[in-house]
Amino acid sequence: MWRVLFFISFFLVAIISAADLSKGNIGKSLERGLDEYINTGHKSKELTKTLKRLQFPGLFRKELKRGPLSDLLCVTCDVGIGAIIKARQLGASRDLLVDIVVKLCIWFNLEPDYICHKLINAHADTLVFIVDNASQATSKRACSILFQKEGCTDPDREDWTIDIPPRTHFGNNRKSPSGAAPLKVLQITDIHYDPDYTIGTNAACKEHICCQPGTTPERQEDAAGRWGDYRGCDLSMEIITNALDHIIATHENIDYFYYTGDIVDHNAWDTSISRNSDAVKTILRLFKTYFPSTPIYPILGNHEPHPVNAFSPDDANNTQLSTQWVFDLAAEEWKDWLPADTQKTILKGGYYTVLVRPGFRIVALNSNVCFTLNWWLMYDDVDPFDQLKWLVGVLLEAERNNEVVHIISHVPTGSGDCLQNYGKEFTRVVNRFADTIVAQFNGHTHKDENVIFFNSENPREAINVAFNGGSLTPYHHVNPNYVIYDIDPESYEVLDYALFIYNITDANLSPSLTPTWYQLYSFKRAYGVNSLRPNEMAKLAENIARNRSLAQQYFRFKFREADTKLAEGCDDDCHLLNICNMVIPYYGYTLHCEILSEIFKNSTTTKR
Repeated sequence: MWRVLFFISFFLVAIISAADLSKGNIGKSLERGLDEYINTGHKSKELTKTLKRLQFPGLFRKELKRGPLSDLLCVTCDVGIGAIIKARQLGASRDLLVDIVVKLCIWFNLEPDYICHKLINAHADTLVFIVDNASQATSKRACSILFQKEGCTDPDREDWTIDIPPRTHFGNNRKSPSGAAPLKVLQITDIHYDPDYTIGTNAACKEHICCQPGTTPERQEDAAGRWGDYRGCDLSMEIITNALDHIIATHENIDYFYYTGDIVDHNAWDTSISRNSDAVKTILRLFKTYFPSTPIYPILGNHEPHPVNAFSPDDANNTQLSTQWVFDLAAEEWKDWLPADTQKTILKGGYYTVLVRPGFRIVALNSNVCFTLNWWLMYDDVDPFDQLKWLVGVLLEAERNNEVVHIISHVPTGSGDCLQNYGKEFTRVVNRFADTIVAQFNGHTHKDENVIFFNSENPREAINVAFNGGSLTPYHHVNPNYVIYDIDPESYEVLDYALFIYNITDANLSPSLTPTWYQLYSFKRAYGVNSLRPNEMAKLAENIARNRSLAQQYFRFKFREADTKLAEGCDDDCHLLNICNMVIPYYGYTLHCEILSEIFKNSTTTKR
């Protein structure tokens, strides 16, 4: 609800005349206008005139980049939220606050009327509870979370830290690669199953998700194909089962299967506990059918709860706002794959650990709690569910027992979508246990990309790599994919991985046939690296910065050669963003990005 108001306020400011472009004038003007409307319901002539000039269809599907108007965004966000909080403190009802934000959503044409009503009402009770009960739910605090990427800050904020004991065990848990036949680990992520996907419907709609029943394309080329669409569409059951059919037919000896979150589709305004639960049960039970004897290690995605992104704290467990049902569902549906002793932490916060083999442990995290659109961060963002504290304890025990660890999670900490404080503390954990954590695997971004972690005391030394599994959904502008990793059976390091896709355009040209899945690339062969160890990956990042053709290849593979993305192309700013995203372990860490940016800008090399 607040985000609607913030975007409205920001774009109102963006077109105000140059004479009014001062933070003081904007803040005062916006505050007066909002106060008047909230108190009287009267929309002034000036506001009415301005509203006619402001139409922003599909705004929430566009990424707002940092730029000269970032300061103005933060001011308007601060004033807008401040006005709402003030109104509530003066006795405004829940219904009045919702009515105001719904009207703004409709006036600015942000979404169709029915979506404005559904989406805002779904989150309204949570936000009202936070305003009423959280001392830290100030306007600046809210803006610093929701608009972290745009540079909004809270001067009164004090970062929290977790206790990480110093190292006392000085042996190195890591072993050298054995040379034995590698284990095969399958990663699938971000399925986003849409039970309503309908062939022939409009794939070029203006809502969050397209290809829905009752919609008609204006042009034949905008009709949803049998095998998906690059635009705002998720996956039909037919596409999901086709992918699983291909996997079991092509890869006979899968040792482990990591599912790194997001089963539920992008229909964020129309979720419910029953709808989301049905989707989760359907997909997880499908996995059981297709992989009856393969150990499966799943985690939750940010789309699993209702309302979307919301993971409520213990304080809300006895209210209608509680999302404890998500953890209850996970505990029940995962129990066939996991030992009984994982139930306690799954029920507490959706995370767990399993000793897979002697010397090899998997830690599954619920990193969705750091997602900046998890409204509950405004209520309490200090190590939600004590997860990082627990993680340190697990890694200490693993260190003592000479175990190595794979960490699987959904939201990567290097994403600007992850709260900086959480990402920074997680990076401290990775630094401390660099000899124990051999690899990380995540999802969420829908991109084929990797993030390198560096030694905080010796920034030249790369210490860890997080591998992103892309997505099975083509949402937005990617080809569906899965990943097969070669894992050494003694060191458990990633030796190589192969990424498999099908091309949506080609598949839809022959709709009566099943898609042709193929290996897009093998990482070692494609990039000419000796290994996928951290220091080797850091060298590769530098080579990509020096070499435009290699940067272009990285771009092509990142989006899995989706035809729409290839047609769009990638300019220098695009390449720089891709390169920097490889070396940012948490939001705000810029050292290696700055180094690689200079290399990129000073390089004109086109040969490999």
